[in-house]
Amino acid sequence: MNLTRKRLIYLIAGLLFGILLIWLWLRSIDPRQVLEDIRRVRPALVLWASVIYLCAYAVRSWRWNLLLRKLIKLPLGKTFLYSMGGNWVNYLIPIRAGEVVKAWFIKKNHGIPLLKSLPSIFIDKAFDTLGILFVLLLLPLLKIHVSPGLAVLLILLGLFFLISVGILMLSVWSKEKVAKLLQALFSWLPLRLKEKVNGYIEVFVQGLNVFEQHWSRLLLSVLLTALGVGLDGLYFHLLFQAFGVELNFLKVLFGYTLINLSYALPQPPAQLGSNEWMMIIIFSAGFALTKDSASAIMAFAHVLTAVLIGITGLIAILGSGGQALKVMIHGDKDI
Repeated sequence: MNLTRKRLIYLIAGLLFGILLIWLWLRSIDPRQVLEDIRRVRPALVLWASVIYLCAYAVRSWRWNLLLRKLIKLPLGKTFLYSMGGNWVNYLIPIRAGEVVKAWFIKKNHGIPLLKSLPSIFIDKAFDTLGILFVLLLLPLLKIHVSPGLAVLLILLGLFFLISVGILMLSVWSKEKVAKLLQALFSWLPLRLKEKVNGYIEVFVQGLNVFEQHWSRLLLSVLLTALGVGLDGLYFHLLFQAFGVELNFLKVLFGYTLINLSYALPQPPAQLGSNEWMMIIIFSAGFALTKDSASAIMAFAHVLTAVLIGITGLIAILGSGGQALKVMIHGDKDI
C-alpha cells in the first residue's frame, strides 16, 4: 500500500467519523432553534470578529518569521500567505500535511531544503502548546465544572505540551541526546533506510536551536504567542456578542483556547463534528450554556472560519501555481 493510498483511507475513515459526529450532534440539539439563533446574528460584530481572527493568524506568522530569520529573512506578508496556505491544507487534511506545504513554499520560492525549514515549523507549533499554560492559569479563577471529557482533554493536551517543550529544551542543552533519542525510535529500520533517516534527524535537530545567541527572539516569540491567544479570545468573544450571548471574556478565552489546542489531537477533515462537540463539552457542560446556543455559535463560527481560511489559503496555493496541491497529495520526494 503506497503512501497516497494510506492517506486516502485515513481521510475516508476520518470523513465517515466526522459525519457520525455531526449526526449525533444534530440528534442532541434542536436544529430549528439553532437556525433561528443564526438568523439573528449581528453582521457588524461578525465583520470585526473576522478581522481579529485574521490578525491572530498574522501574529502567529510573525512569530514563524522570527524563527526563520536564522535561516532566511522573509517579508512578513509572505510568511502570512505561506502560513495560511499550510493552515488551509491542515484544515482539509488533518494529517499535518500543511506543515510540509509550508516548508515546500520556502523551498520552491527561496531554494531552502525542506529539512532546513521544518525545525522552525515544529518550534512554531510547539509555541502554540503554551496555550495550555494559559488554560491552567485560568482554571482556578473560573467557576467551571470539569467534566470527565474535559479532564481527559486537559490531560492529553498537557502530555502533548510536555513532550513538545521537552524536545525543545533538550535541543538547547544537548542536541546530541535529542538526535540519539529520535534515531533510537527508528532503529528497527533496514540499514540503508536507517542511515538515511538518521542523516535527516541530525539535520533536523541542528535546526532546532534557533534561539542560540538570539534570546530576545525567544522572549518576543513568547509575547507574540500570548498576543495570539488573546486575539483568539477576543474573536470568539465578539461572536458571542454577535449572538447576544453575554459570557465573561476569561471564560470565552479559556474555552476557545482549549478548542484550538484540541487541533493537536487527531481530527476529522475540516474538524467536522469535533468542533461542535468540543463546544458542548466546554461551554455547555462547563459553563452551563444551553446546547442550542453553544451549537449555534460554533456552527456559525465553523462556516466563518472555513471561508476565511479557505480564501486566504487558496490565494497562497494559487500563488504557487497550484503545485502545492500535488505536494499535499503525493508529498515531496526531493527532501
